[in-house]
Amino acid sequence: MILERGDFAEFFAAVHDHRPFAWQERLLDTVLAEGWPDTIDAPTGAGKTAAIDVHVFALAFAALTGRPLPPRRLVMVVGRRVLVDDQYEHARALRDRLRDSTAPDIVRRVAAGLRSLAGPAPQDVLTVARLRGGLPPSRRWVDHPQAAAVLCATPEMWGSRLLFRGYGSSSRAWPREAGLLAADTVAVVDEAHLARQVLRTARRVAELVPVAEGDTSWLSPLRVVETTATPVAAAGRRVGVDEEDLARDEVLAQRMLRRKPVTLVPCSDWNRSSVVGELVRRVAALRAEGDRTVGCFVNSVERAVAVTRRLRETEGLTVALICGQVRPIDIARLDARYPGVLSTRGNDEVDVLVSTQSLEVGADLDFGGMVTELASGSALAQRAGRVNRLGTRETGPISVIVPDAEIRTDVRSGPYTHDDLAPALEWLARRAEDRDGLAPWALRGDPPPSASRRRPLWQRPELGHVWHWARTNDELAAAPELDLWLSEDFEPDNAVGVVVRDELVSPVVDPVTLVRYLPPRRHEVFGTPLRTARAALTAADRDSRLTGVLVRGDEVDELDWTETDDGRRPHLRPGDIVVLDSSTRLFTASPTHDEHTTPQVVVPLGWNHDTHTAEDVLEAPAELNRNVPPGDVVHRITVPPGGDLHRALTPSDEEPAADPRDVVTEFLATDTTGMAAEAYRLLTGPAADPTHVVVLPDLDSPGLVLVLDGRRATSDDDVPQPPIRRLVLLDNHQRDVGDRAAELAGRLGLPDTIRDVLYLAGLHHDDGKYDPRFQTRLGAPSDTILAKSRSTVGPVTLRRRHDASGLPPRWRHEQRSVVHSWPELATDATDGADRDLVARLIGTSHGHGRTGFPHAATDLLNTADSPETKQQAADLFDEGEWDDLIERTHHRYGVWVCSFLEAVLRAADGQISAEGK
Repeated sequence: MILERGDFAEFFAAVHDHRPFAWQERLLDTVLAEGWPDTIDAPTGAGKTAAIDVHVFALAFAALTGRPLPPRRLVMVVGRRVLVDDQYEHARALRDRLRDSTAPDIVRRVAAGLRSLAGPAPQDVLTVARLRGGLPPSRRWVDHPQAAAVLCATPEMWGSRLLFRGYGSSSRAWPREAGLLAADTVAVVDEAHLARQVLRTARRVAELVPVAEGDTSWLSPLRVVETTATPVAAAGRRVGVDEEDLARDEVLAQRMLRRKPVTLVPCSDWNRSSVVGELVRRVAALRAEGDRTVGCFVNSVERAVAVTRRLRETEGLTVALICGQVRPIDIARLDARYPGVLSTRGNDEVDVLVSTQSLEVGADLDFGGMVTELASGSALAQRAGRVNRLGTRETGPISVIVPDAEIRTDVRSGPYTHDDLAPALEWLARRAEDRDGLAPWALRGDPPPSASRRRPLWQRPELGHVWHWARTNDELAAAPELDLWLSEDFEPDNAVGVVVRDELVSPVVDPVTLVRYLPPRRHEVFGTPLRTARAALTAADRDSRLTGVLVRGDEVDELDWTETDDGRRPHLRPGDIVVLDSSTRLFTASPTHDEHTTPQVVVPLGWNHDTHTAEDVLEAPAELNRNVPPGDVVHRITVPPGGDLHRALTPSDEEPAADPRDVVTEFLATDTTGMAAEAYRLLTGPAADPTHVVVLPDLDSPGLVLVLDGRRATSDDDVPQPPIRRLVLLDNHQRDVGDRAAELAGRLGLPDTIRDVLYLAGLHHDDGKYDPRFQTRLGAPSDTILAKSRSTVGPVTLRRRHDASGLPPRWRHEQRSVVHSWPELATDATDGADRDLVARLIGTSHGHGRTGFPHAATDLLNTADSPETKQQAADLFDEGEWDDLIERTHHRYGVWVCSFLEAVLRAADGQISAEGK
């Protein structure tokens, strides 16, 4: 399969229906010849999202031609959750095109280049993932470190992962994510002037990654690229749009040069309720003048809701509301009702699209005109970029509602202060006098004023900080607060997620158990600012005591509260997800079933709004998809006592219980609605399609049946591994993991010494499972040593097995693996491999042991162990040798390099397990 540099234009055109601009070609040449530049300097509308296409083509070209590979992972970082979603959808569309076996030959050749990186292991042609507050974070991207990947993230979600404290992830995932993001990765930080602190932190991480006593030059550290009209870096390599590009390309010239005249609309009592009326009048007038959707930008969610309601009720307009707090399913419903409304194609049935800051950056919208509140200069320039974005119309009028008097120093409008608003108003006055207004190229000569600085100084992490953060399993005296290294100011408002479920308060099922089996899905999560969620939950709890479940990474537990004089305050941190019963009144009014243009949001404290309940939408994707994607099928069946389903599932003295899978399949045979039909299709499909049928609380007392899709999702959603349908012997599993770890090392270009380390670690990573007590917990036959349990069982059976095993709580088999393998690692069998590093990787193979384990030697071992084994365990875990080993490997290889190798071993284990081996 041949791929040439000149094929990029054909590839780009096959994906986007137009050829690349000259500056995008130059970006590709730079990446191939010198690596990613320091800065991409391209105005709004010039196509910066093409960095994704350049990344994909450059990797495929290098893989097929034997050139040095650019970084495998591209992280697109942008500070707006809706825009993270927009870039994520762009990357998914590209991935789907690459998957298509009927795509043009050039697309299939690029796909072949990407597949050559991944190897024979089952893996998508391009891994696409999303990391943003208010949604369960993507996890599949860590399973294939050898493959090409595009990650779309907010600055806080990306930066916290670099610093071993990933928001929304569990402590077991922190080192794995940190290692992969700090090496063999390029991060493109969009609108970097709005994320200056995280930019400095990331560049400092790139400097610290290779700091080690040993040679780690075989691993390329993080590369950071900023894209903004006001670059932070004073020097460095730059790629961007030049004057000559406009003369050369008529399409680009239209986008850059079309006039966007500005009209200032003075408003008395500005920044109060009267501004809503002015916004409504201007929007209605602008819509009456044209036939294209009008954009309306406001500075707060509360005002967005008020403007949307007024436009619909008094002007009779069809209005869509978009903000970062809206559930993805509601956005999907909007797009299904009005196809194209969230793209440059548009949908003229929608008169107005109302938004907050969410759509300022990166969103591919093409408004006929715009009305906006006064905001910061950079925000206004970005909002203007959504007007006549493609330059296909002669002009794109813009009206800005401004105060009719001097702005007071204590004024604040949404996130903007006097220091943002006053310079922006002065700049706007100049732009209003210029006939070109806010046209992108016109702003080259008169750029918007820089955003005000919200903190007195910038901070950078040092090695001491990093070593402290890397203790991911220790109970530290104080949990690290990352605001100092990530936030633009010291009043961050990072997002958490809120989910509602119908069965959460149930007499038959424990809510925590239910959420463990049914973790939140992305489509059902309200992304909510942390302060808003705390205040709203506190207020709702005062009205009626709340039952809540907290999901933090892989950890699921009851929502914890602190008693205060003002009521109970929930314990929340960025990235958390709270699951509540659907009877909870916490939201704005619900839209009618057929009108999804006004999605709900959580009502913050102080709003003049009644609170309402929200709909449980766990199974709602079946409304929008004829075939729900693999991994997303989930269906719940209530089992009424005494009914036919209850009798069929419950064992009796006369008959044993029937197979729940057979019972549920028969029960669903006549139900052709929604997710029930999808569940039936899955249950009666090919035997290779694994499906969990879980009865809660157990077959002895069935109350709820869950049908869960065990297929590996083709999107980035994290789904349960398929149930094991055959015996997986421990010896075979360990051999396969060792082989796969060595293979991954080869594909990643790691040196032979590191490949040998990974092979040995994989060969011994589960040695602790030879312990007879662990085999009892797995339910293994007496003559068989298993690697894992054969099937999914209910919580009652799991408890019975654990009690029968005699293992202490929180016993970790990988801690036992270190003791079991230690004598062999001390022999010549290691062929000179670094014993410390092999042992470290074995002990941390599931994210524990950094640095401590919960058990001392006496709890770890059993009575049959030899005195030598007991002494070795005591030396390692009672006398501090394990802690010293962790420190030695940090010194020798560096904190992030050790974490990267842990991630490779854990990926090998995950790949083999996903293949049922």
